[in-house]
Amino acid sequence: ISGYTLTVQASDNGNPPRLNTTTVNIDVSDVNDNPPVFSKGNYSVIIQENKPIGFSVLQLVVTDKDSSHNGPPFLFTILSGNEENTFQINQQGALTTTAALNRKVRDHYFLHVKVADNGKPPLSSLTYIDIRVIEESIYSPAILPLEIFITAFGEEYSGGVIGKIHATDQDVYDTLTYSLDPKMESLFSVSSTGGKLIAHKRLDVGQYLLNVTVTDGKFTTAADITVHIRQITQDLLNHSIAIRFANLAPEEFIGDYWRNFQRALRNILGVRRNDIQIVSLQPSDPPSNLDVLLNIEKSGSSQHPMKILLHKINSSVPDLEEILGVRIIDVFHKLCAGLDCPLKFCEEKVTVDENIMSTHSTARLSFVTPRHHRTAVCLC
Repeated sequence: ISGYTLTVQASDNGNPPRLNTTTVNIDVSDVNDNPPVFSKGNYSVIIQENKPIGFSVLQLVVTDKDSSHNGPPFLFTILSGNEENTFQINQQGALTTTAALNRKVRDHYFLHVKVADNGKPPLSSLTYIDIRVIEESIYSPAILPLEIFITAFGEEYSGGVIGKIHATDQDVYDTLTYSLDPKMESLFSVSSTGGKLIAHKRLDVGQYLLNVTVTDGKFTTAADITVHIRQITQDLLNHSIAIRFANLAPEEFIGDYWRNFQRALRNILGVRRNDIQIVSLQPSDPPSNLDVLLNIEKSGSSQHPMKILLHKINSSVPDLEEILGVRIIDVFHKLCAGLDCPLKFCEEKVTVDENIMSTHSTARLSFVTPRHHRTAVCLC
């Protein structure tokens, strides 16, 4: 408690007694009784040789429970392990190099570091920093091209996370940094450390080509990212086909089955592969199963007769299951089984919810689709 306010009353012994009150303010000042504390008792750092002088090795974080005048500014001192003056620490706790590191000359440093606070008398704490010097990068990072398909109900896509760029490096301790062609930064961005790709604002339907680079600090590699934004209409939804797969996650379907499934359907239906498009992907009930909503177009964007498509797909389910190695539970067009309604009067209503967009991404493919709902009504 940093302060007290007391009300004191004095009264005499008269009859009747006379009295008066006054206020006493008591401020409790801070005594420097807490030393500054490092965020860790000891630190381990791995650094590649031949980094430029002034390279940032580590940022030390220190806290002090005392009030501000007994805390910062802190004084950092390297007590031992820095006999060649290879490192320095500024008063913000940043450890940097003052000389080039060569692992053949010395590959290990063990620094004993003290921090003192600004109190009178000052209090201090100690920590140890174990620094290992390894060889500099010898491998370029590898980055995979990514193709992204976005389903938009309308003429624009409102934006959000649309995929993740995958890059690897055979140098075990390399840190990869991602960047995007500045020309596209008004429309897209990429997180520098994680490779997460984000669409910024309302994007028109169409195709976008992005150039993404990844660097390990020495080598830089680039890859092309293609973003397709496709418009769906209510008429397209009305002619869509839903297929339910057993025990399949969306990412598993995209990464392991989608291209083969698309190719197999192309052969069965006699259409081009790109005429078979995913409208929506979502876990079904139970969630271990997967509902895939498809649109199948003719050249010229007209629709195939639904009865013919459904008949061909349903009659080919055993072949599809054998090709894919996954079980197909059902192929839906009309949800009429539970209705007391003649089939010709049963109408299915398919809607999508643009407020619930899901991104399912693998190393090479990403689909951003709205949640869909299918209901049946009797018109008779």
